[in-house]
Amino acid sequence: MNPQSILATNLNRLIQRTGTPIRVQYFTSSIGSVWDDDATYTVSGNGVWSSGIVLPINASRGSFDSLLMEQGKIINGDIRLFTHGSLIMTGSFFAIRIQIGSPNGLQYSMIQDGANQSNVSNIPIYKKVFLRQLQGSTLYGE
Repeated sequence: MNPQSILATNLNRLIQRTGTPIRVQYFTSSIGSVWDDDATYTVSGNGVWSSGIVLPINASRGSFDSLLMEQGKIINGDIRLFTHGSLIMTGSFFAIRIQIGSPNGLQYSMIQDGANQSNVSNIPIYKKVFLRQLQGSTLYGE
């Protein structure tokens, strides 16, 4: 087994043992016949149950999170979620909603460009996702 696979396997084991249950629901979007129509989201499948490590935003000066805060991309109250690298978090055809906790947890949406994947020799090791809690637990247009 190569070192990249060992790293990914051990990190996945750590996330499974110490993480919080999460559910990732995927939504496909469709726009009406006119370019300025509202987008409508439809649930795609039953979602994926997994595990992730939830951490607060690190706003200390000089951190990556503080730079995102200064740029206005994240705000106080947002969280970071670390999950295994093979979990799909980005795509051009869907939006995601993440439930943290089981069976009933808080609902979050990924902020725009909020997923970062770390690879070693093209093997996905983990993903860091910035999340914002949804008000009313629905995506806009759902």
